[in-house]
Amino acid sequence: MQWTTEQLEEFSTTGVLTVPDLFSQAEVDKLNGELPRLLDMDGPELLRERQSKSVRSVISPHQRSDVFKAMSQHPRLIAPAVQYLQSPVYLHQFKVNTKAAHDGEIWHWHQDYRTWYEDDGMLAPNIINAVVFLDDVTEFNGPMMFVPGSHRGGRLDAGQDFERVPEYGRLSADALGSPYTNGQIDELIEKNGLVSPKGKAGTGLFFHGCTVHGSAPNMSPWRRNMLFSSLNHIDNTLSRPTRPDFLALQDYRALEPLGNDCLDAF
Repeated sequence: MQWTTEQLEEFSTTGVLTVPDLFSQAEVDKLNGELPRLLDMDGPELLRERQSKSVRSVISPHQRSDVFKAMSQHPRLIAPAVQYLQSPVYLHQFKVNTKAAHDGEIWHWHQDYRTWYEDDGMLAPNIINAVVFLDDVTEFNGPMMFVPGSHRGGRLDAGQDFERVPEYGRLSADALGSPYTNGQIDELIEKNGLVSPKGKAGTGLFFHGCTVHGSAPNMSPWRRNMLFSSLNHIDNTLSRPTRPDFLALQDYRALEPLGNDCLDAF
């Protein structure tokens, strides 16, 4: 459950860390087995693409599924966050971002923490994201792209005004544009480079709340679903949340990790 010294150093330097085979195919199958039921539900927790209307995100699936509830307390996600932040953590956001085959749309360049600061009143960027690939992620199906080291500059000021999509509930990014100009992104990438982690289902991916990232549309015949757990320092609670509490969770109790085999019950 613990990162090595080398992994800690890599994450501290780049703000991104890939951990192959963090979960087995059997464990991933249990999560994917629940997804069709969740995708068939209705309500504001399901955010849809603007054009195709396919599901873009399933927000807080742990509130409607025992399997995802157990996953939200999995030690393989929680322990590295506790180790890096040197603190107990609580769950700020939990979701599955889906990129449907052929129809998955763009996520423009953004920092998650910028939204968490502006919309939720999260005062410090003491938060990391733990991601699990629910499908194989390749160069073809819209993999995430990161500007490594961009987290070291903290929260970036917006370089331009951009229209938001109200029904998205002000996620970290929406389909209309980026808060950053092309010039800002060019400068960041020229300085830091660009990485795009890929791997088979079950791969773990951790990234800092200030690491600039995005993803291209999925034009392939293969879906690309990912589970996101945003793990926040226990003292970094929200001062002025403006979003629904399924988007910005407000149970500030420290997460209690379950056993390493907690998915075996399902």
